[in-house]
Amino acid sequence: MKSPIEAVQRYFDARTDVWLSCDSTAFFDLSRPSKQEKWIARLVRQAERKRKAYQLQGKRLLRAHSKVNIMQLNMSDDETSANVVAEEQIFWTYTDAREIGVECRTIHHRQDWVWVEDDWRLRHAEESSDGRALAEEVRDASVHTPLRLPAHHYRAGGTYDRLRATRYADVWWDSANPRYPKFSDDCTNFISQCLHAGGIPMQGEGDRINGWWIRSTNPVSNQWSYSWTMSNALYRFVRKSLGGELVGRASELKMGDLIFYDWDGSGTYHHSTIVTEFDHNGEPLVNAHTDDSFHRPYLYYDSRAWTPSTKYAFVHLPDQLSN
Repeated sequence: MKSPIEAVQRYFDARTDVWLSCDSTAFFDLSRPSKQEKWIARLVRQAERKRKAYQLQGKRLLRAHSKVNIMQLNMSDDETSANVVAEEQIFWTYTDAREIGVECRTIHHRQDWVWVEDDWRLRHAEESSDGRALAEEVRDASVHTPLRLPAHHYRAGGTYDRLRATRYADVWWDSANPRYPKFSDDCTNFISQCLHAGGIPMQGEGDRINGWWIRSTNPVSNQWSYSWTMSNALYRFVRKSLGGELVGRASELKMGDLIFYDWDGSGTYHHSTIVTEFDHNGEPLVNAHTDDSFHRPYLYYDSRAWTPSTKYAFVHLPDQLSN
């Protein structure tokens, strides 16, 4: 019996084709359509929304390709089923006016395959989405090395260094800095690291509700504030404690500013990103974690978490810290 690796590769090839053509027919050779129709339709909707987002911003998608790393492959004793854990890094190349741009994203997958009629068929698939990791991942991860504050750590009342913050976001967009804990839902932890790299000092250590801090001298649960790890709490912190100003349009933001996402329009923010670049039209491109993203159009239309009720908060941070 063959390994399912070839079928897994066909699956990811088909996903890549969908981004460009929105044609999902290749999936029907890999799965049972009666069970997978909703899932396949969701992939097509994601691709259609991505193309629409590019069109709205004057971009044209030229190419999509992916790199896939099989993290885990477990076969049943009788070799008729297999569980696969994979990391997919997608690269989209597009034109922005006369310039070429690249957007990157990392998605984690868990799949169940079964041997049927002399071939592997996909029985179940799930993937991480923005602000939501795979269901079975452990939320709190250990710190591998002690946390040391950056040498440029500022005292209260210092300057927010946007360049350092965005450089940090570009260096660590697809990996975890071992000086910090790694969370399954890592978006806000990553943004807090970017802000800290930009010179914003931790404060209120030990106060989980009102402070903004993280420690790793004894890396156990509850060693960080809510605002360090939760989008809605970080939004309140940057507005109240840092003097972050809400602006009406994304184009009014600067590099190093933040965008928060309320996926269902409930008034609670579920996802956080940092502005790291702008496109030809002056619209922000952002970096983020959970679905690790590099220079991604801020609209997030291609996210599985996006809904027509999605609301955005565009937060401009002051250059001079007030506290």
